[in-house]
Amino acid sequence: MAGRFRNFWLSGAFLLVILAIGLALRSALWACVAAAVLGVAGVVLFRGNRWRSGALLATALALSLVALDLFAGFLSPKAVNMGVVTRTIPQWWPPPDPILGFRPKPDSEVIATATWGDELVYRQTYHFDSVAARVTPPAPPASDTYLFIGDSFIFGQGVADDQTLASQFTRLNTPAARTVNFGVPGYGPNHLVRAFEAGLYDRYIDQKVKAVVTWIIPAHLQRVTGDGSWLGSSPRYVLDDGKLRFTGTFNEHRWRDPLAGLHYLLGEHFAFVEAIGQKQRQEQQIELFLAMMAKLQAEARAKFNAPLIIIYSWPDESTQNRYGDSKVEQPLLVATLVKLRQLGAPMLSVADATQGETAARLMIPHDGHPSAFSTERIAIALKKLLGGS
Repeated sequence: MAGRFRNFWLSGAFLLVILAIGLALRSALWACVAAAVLGVAGVVLFRGNRWRSGALLATALALSLVALDLFAGFLSPKAVNMGVVTRTIPQWWPPPDPILGFRPKPDSEVIATATWGDELVYRQTYHFDSVAARVTPPAPPASDTYLFIGDSFIFGQGVADDQTLASQFTRLNTPAARTVNFGVPGYGPNHLVRAFEAGLYDRYIDQKVKAVVTWIIPAHLQRVTGDGSWLGSSPRYVLDDGKLRFTGTFNEHRWRDPLAGLHYLLGEHFAFVEAIGQKQRQEQQIELFLAMMAKLQAEARAKFNAPLIIIYSWPDESTQNRYGDSKVEQPLLVATLVKLRQLGAPMLSVADATQGETAARLMIPHDGHPSAFSTERIAIALKKLLGGS
């Protein structure tokens, strides 16, 4: 009897240690390593063959999970910005938003600092106006208006307010053009579709909108199905008979469908779980992505009688080497771009706009976001695309 209580006490202690390691290191992988080590200890410390056999089985299971995760992680491409640590003041930014999940506050500012080891990557202060758009150079009220919508590439993460694509485009235009930068780091096409449906851009209906500009990257494919730890409160869409239908947030869906929630939760911690059914999931993501881009084009026409301009950092038929850190195979990305062209929306290749320049000039070191030089080159190409000299 004493031995049994001793086994229970040891088991509880082991579980607490495993949980503490997992929470402290924020890693399920290290929790499994700890479980394997403690399992070996249990073989020695437990009393009774059943307990020792159970400890041995737990050790084997933990080691199997570690091996599977390491193998899956080895096969997965490494993130461009691996090792970069970003901090903001205020800390929780962008703050929660009931419509889009998260969105900047009107009339606010944010100090963002990124480091790579001991090296400062950037330190910028982002300013936001009364409609929660990032500040751009002023223009006369009657000027032609261009709406810039998207994620951190449109937003200009890591560059100053006057170095974003929208700001660079404003300065290039004579007479002046008014630009509105609604980019938000972490957004996907689902956020933009929801913003249109919720009327967040309706204030510009009577303000001579000449174009709606967005910038796509392969990472958007994962965002349309909520595959990101920051996307739980974001808008979720499904396709019903080829039409987009808003269903609420990803968190709400995962509570309604516990199996989907469990798969997501395990996939966040184990690379091999995320890889299960990945090809079918990617096909679903591509369908959703293309439907959302078509919806954005239709909304821009319906509300503003303006074109949707698609800037793309994306592999095309001329791309020779592996492109970026996307988990989607390059031929599938190229095929997606071919289908996207069938929408007939004007498109601008970042590779063409920045041809001949080195990555060191075009990207913020270690971070991977476009540099001020890059946004200037793209702004010049955008002006030409829109009929400017």
